[in-house]
Amino acid sequence: MELADFRNDLMNDIRARAEQDGLSAEEEYISLYTDQMQESEEISGFTPLQYQGAYIRNGIIRIDGYNYDTLDDCLEIFNCPVVNRLQLESLSPTEADRYFKQAERFVQASMDGFILKNAEESSPGYGLAFDIQNRYKNTVKKFRFYIITDAVMSNRIREIAGSTLKGIPVEYHIFDISRLQALMESEDGKEEIIIDLKEFGEDAGIPCLKASENDQYTAYLCNIPGIILAKLYNKYSGRLLEGNVRSFLTAKGKVNKGIRNTILTEPAMFFAYNNGIAATAYNVEIEHSDKGDRITKIRSLQIVNGGQTTASLAAAIINDKARANNLKNIYVPMKLSVVSPEMALKLIPNIAKYANSQNKVSDADFFSNSPFHVQMEKISRRLLAPAVKGNQYGTHWYYERARGQYNQAMARMTKSEAKRFKMENPSKQKFTKTDLAKYYNIYRQMPEQVSLGAQKNFMKFAEWAADEWETHANDFNEAFFRQIIALKILFQGLDDIVKHADWYSLGYKGPVDIYTLSWFFYLIQDEYPSYELDFKKIWNAQSIPDDLKSILEGLAYVVYGHLTSDDRPVVNVTEYAKKKECWEKLKATPVKLNENIRRYLINESELKEEKKEAKEKQKEDNSINAMTSVWEYGTDSWKKALSFGRMEKVLTPKEDSILSRGISLILKGSFPSEKQCVSMMDILAKLREESFPG
Repeated sequence: MELADFRNDLMNDIRARAEQDGLSAEEEYISLYTDQMQESEEISGFTPLQYQGAYIRNGIIRIDGYNYDTLDDCLEIFNCPVVNRLQLESLSPTEADRYFKQAERFVQASMDGFILKNAEESSPGYGLAFDIQNRYKNTVKKFRFYIITDAVMSNRIREIAGSTLKGIPVEYHIFDISRLQALMESEDGKEEIIIDLKEFGEDAGIPCLKASENDQYTAYLCNIPGIILAKLYNKYSGRLLEGNVRSFLTAKGKVNKGIRNTILTEPAMFFAYNNGIAATAYNVEIEHSDKGDRITKIRSLQIVNGGQTTASLAAAIINDKARANNLKNIYVPMKLSVVSPEMALKLIPNIAKYANSQNKVSDADFFSNSPFHVQMEKISRRLLAPAVKGNQYGTHWYYERARGQYNQAMARMTKSEAKRFKMENPSKQKFTKTDLAKYYNIYRQMPEQVSLGAQKNFMKFAEWAADEWETHANDFNEAFFRQIIALKILFQGLDDIVKHADWYSLGYKGPVDIYTLSWFFYLIQDEYPSYELDFKKIWNAQSIPDDLKSILEGLAYVVYGHLTSDDRPVVNVTEYAKKKECWEKLKATPVKLNENIRRYLINESELKEEKKEAKEKQKEDNSINAMTSVWEYGTDSWKKALSFGRMEKVLTPKEDSILSRGISLILKGSFPSEKQCVSMMDILAKLREESFPG
């Protein structure tokens, strides 16, 4: 799609969403863009924070949000200039410099105390300025300033040189409309990293030896210089780390003392002592010479194991400058698997999973393609929501399991087909796996966890869902899906209530929404222990009843006061919302629900019966799916499975009998029963765990 057409379509959608949500076009655009950046692992999180003001005689201050990247100890500040221009325009070097300076001034004005002296204590800017002056001053190792724009970056802007602020390194990044298009249309939702190793010197490159090759991947054993690995990380940061490894590192700590000690005291022994790294790439260029083969260019490098090693080497350049030359004597063993983009989604999670097994990274860390998500996707495609507001047709709540599915579904449609698709799958009813995790963890009364951000919250949800799937897979059925949609309706409805409330004036809508809804479920549990909210009523209405809206608004008002109270122990409200203390203090607030809540509750015994029916229906669906899978697998494949099981002696007599009987029935023109088909698929899964290649 041409860039101008892409922008026109996107901005039409942005305008519609902004009008619907009661937000500015800038707010909607930066929300969409930063969500994409998080999905693409360009950034680890984002907190919206709009602040604008004058800084003595130095000019205008303007920011639209921030993020503190704990892995890199980097404070990221975002500025989103005016969007919604009538046509595609260019962002000039002069304009870019002006916008970067607006964001830089916020940090400068925070460090010298100007904002703390002149801003209201309850304002969002005050909280971040307080943290910059007090909390971050001894931890920040780097600043990153981002411009998010719907303009296209001028060709006159090439590489933007870094600088320093109060002696701290500064990076500048422009994310324009063309970069957003590239992110949204890329095969895996990520911006490609093309690494030309010759930039590190004429003889630079990675010595390599081809170790294995088949139709799925090519493997190389490599010896990567430590100095190159460190410089690559310092240039591309967390974008080099496969997302789940990044989350693992963030949770477990930044720098391993043992690795650092080897770097500084025994650099020549690093290769012998270190387990090395495992990485993937889409493509490599190799130069052949008398000295051996060297990789000179890498496309889409991702480190799936060895992030601790990589981060430690990079940290040595910054933190141990006096001895950083030791990196010239360090070489790191690397196993590089080159896979095609088409195979990447399937192979990379498994490579990451098995490469990280020594570190006990759970299956939940590699959860994106799990059966849970596949099941939610299937339900979302077949389950129609009730027709409401005079519509003569039902619609789907479209679960986007993988980035870009919604747009990809329309890519090959005619205009009339795409129009019908949008009618049956409205874009406002699309939601992602991080949305699902947010809604359900709010229901689980974990507002402090949800407030940590989409990716961190998703990892926590994934741990729970992976465990539950192992023992209660049938609980994730149509009733569960309807509950998720009811939670989404509640969240969106509450969000609309808060932003239009006459008492709401500051930029803390996110924490207010999250805490209000979690508190709502806590109060129901506390006051009516034998009851639960009847999600079916919300699903059937596809909206929130007025008296329920009134209850939620009353709670939101109290939550707003709680989060912004003068006696809160953490000045920055968004950071306070991430603390368990914030949640415990709110739960202790003496508030009772309005009596009208009773009409929206359902007795546990009645709910139990509904859940039982939904579970039985899911079992039936699973049986039908199993029968289809048995048929599609084919008689010859089943014969090979039985032969393998007997040869490897991994089948019990009962399992052998089930497979033999099933194959016999198919050969006779009959077919195994539903129960037999489920058993056959379970046996096939067992054989695959025993290395059956079929």
